[in-house]
Amino acid sequence: MRTTSRPGGRAQLFRRAAGLATAAVLVGACGEAVEGAPPHPSGSPSVPSCVTPSGDLLADIDADGRTDRVSDPSRTGARLTVAFGEEAGYGTPVGVRELVGRSGSDEKDVLAAVADFDGDGWSDLVVVATGRIQGDDAIEPTVDDLVTGPFSASGQGQRTRDLDLGETRGIAVGDYDHDPRPDLAVFSYAGDGVYQTEARLGDADTGLADATADTSRYRVYAEQTDDNTPSSMPDSGLSTFYPECGETGNKG
Repeated sequence: MRTTSRPGGRAQLFRRAAGLATAAVLVGACGEAVEGAPPHPSGSPSVPSCVTPSGDLLADIDADGRTDRVSDPSRTGARLTVAFGEEAGYGTPVGVRELVGRSGSDEKDVLAAVADFDGDGWSDLVVVATGRIQGDDAIEPTVDDLVTGPFSASGQGQRTRDLDLGETRGIAVGDYDHDPRPDLAVFSYAGDGVYQTEARLGDADTGLADATADTSRYRVYAEQTDDNTPSSMPDSGLSTFYPECGETGNKG
């Protein structure tokens, strides 16, 4: 049974050495098409992005010129859905297990977050799938990827980057460094009873930057919790980065 403590011992060894650069694995980065992904856009979206009063993101997710709707009532990625726009209204919402793909769809915690992390105008997708708790040691997720948008209903985008997040149990869009790009909050277990919320900062080149000694100042140690939204997760969300939708909003 896990107990909560401050970091030490194996937990310290588990954490990646601060300041070491990790190689970004990019697929399709040289311009070749990614199977199942929308075509690479030639410009910015024609549909403006905005956030509804209820916190849903309205944006053109798959570059078809129609407005899509992203919802996450869980606020930790567990119940995120994307309803893609059709000629009249929206299609059946696509959930996180469809977006993460077959390699992670059967895991215990399957999470997703959507925001324009690299600031190019197109919404990007973070997908994470982590198995069941296995004793006191942290386990690695089956999937923890950033998919550069636009992306499809099967979670295929322009390129994919491994984020190396560790045992992740919740994710959310946040604002840590107060620049124009959204950041990612990661609620995770580091081993030896240590739970924490960490920041991955939005980055124009990589989408989301690696954790460094500098970003460690955003780390908050947390209690083990069964709450859907740990108190250490940020509340700023998408509304910091997108205007509020008008009374009529955008419609697919």
